[in-house]
Amino acid sequence: MGYAAFGSSVLRLRLIFPITCPSSPFLIVALSILKQFINKLRYAKEGARDIMDRTCADLPWQLWLEVDGKDIPIPKDAEGLIVLNIGSYMGGVDLWQNDHEDDDDFNHQYMHDKMLEVVSVSGAWHLGKLQVGLSQARRLAQGRMIKMYSSSSMPVQIDGEPFIQQPGNLEITHHGQVFMLSRAAGTKGRRGHAAAMMMEVLVDAECRGIINALQKKFLLQEIALQLS
Repeated sequence: MGYAAFGSSVLRLRLIFPITCPSSPFLIVALSILKQFINKLRYAKEGARDIMDRTCADLPWQLWLEVDGKDIPIPKDAEGLIVLNIGSYMGGVDLWQNDHEDDDDFNHQYMHDKMLEVVSVSGAWHLGKLQVGLSQARRLAQGRMIKMYSSSSMPVQIDGEPFIQQPGNLEITHHGQVFMLSRAAGTKGRRGHAAAMMMEVLVDAECRGIINALQKKFLLQEIALQLS
């Protein structure tokens, strides 16, 4: 899981628009460009309506948050909670913002620390300002075990997939890790290209039966350590 968002008005918009996919690759590209433009107009219309209606304004009284056994108060102006496992949301928005100087006692966000971060947003207007860098999400908690108790149904989005969550309890915790290769910060093209080539060689070797999945995982781990 990269992220899980609860209650935000924009999630409700995702449920309004059905997602269909044509079979022709050419039509997929053409319709994708057209639908992006049309959906932006529809999102703007529904977003403006949501700003006025504040459909998730009761979230602080319908959702209870517990992190590592500690009750976390939800701000009264919150209309959405987002549980983060990565530093990217809505196409690249950094909600936790490690580089920003805050007065809180939270640590930096890392994808490999087995920790989850929780932030709150105050509706569609706030999300819009986040996308253009005019605002910040409110940090609420960091922990390994996230529990939520909902007294009513609400829209939920997990890694881009929206659905309606019925009243009940929800628990989010770390499940496992997989070693992956990526270009290290500050490296040039040669090093990144070499890492990609090594990844292809290992995948091919596994497909040919030369190495097994466990051996590939071990080799990827060693390569990642050397590149870092």
